[in-house]
Amino acid sequence: MQASSLSLGSTKLLLLKPLLIFQHISHFSYAFKVCLRFFIAIVGGYFFTAVSCSLLSAILPLNKADAVLMSVSLSILIYTLVFIYAFYVKSLKTVWISILLATAAQLSLLALIKGWV
Repeated sequence: MQASSLSLGSTKLLLLKPLLIFQHISHFSYAFKVCLRFFIAIVGGYFFTAVSCSLLSAILPLNKADAVLMSVSLSILIYTLVFIYAFYVKSLKTVWISILLATAAQLSLLALIKGWV
C-alpha cells in the first residue's frame, strides 16, 4: 500500500512540475512586460517630450524666449501624460507603436518647419 501511494505521489509531482515551470515563466513574462513599460515610459517619454518642446517652441506665436519658456513649462505635463499613457493602455505593442510613431511624426514636422530636409 505504501509503495503504491509513494509512486502515486511521485507521479503527481512529475505532472505538477511542468505547471510550476509555466507559472514561473508567466511571472517572468509579466515582470519583463512591466520593465518594458517602464523603459518606454522613461526613455520614450523623454524623447517624445524633447521633440514636443522643440516643436512647441518653433510654432508658438510668441517671441523666442517666451515660446521656449512656455514649452519647457509644458514639458512637465507632457512627460507625465506620456508616463501615465504607457501604463494605461492594455496592449504593450500599442504603447510602443504609438509613442514611437508620434515622436517620429513630430520630429519630421519639426524638420520641415526648420528646413532641415
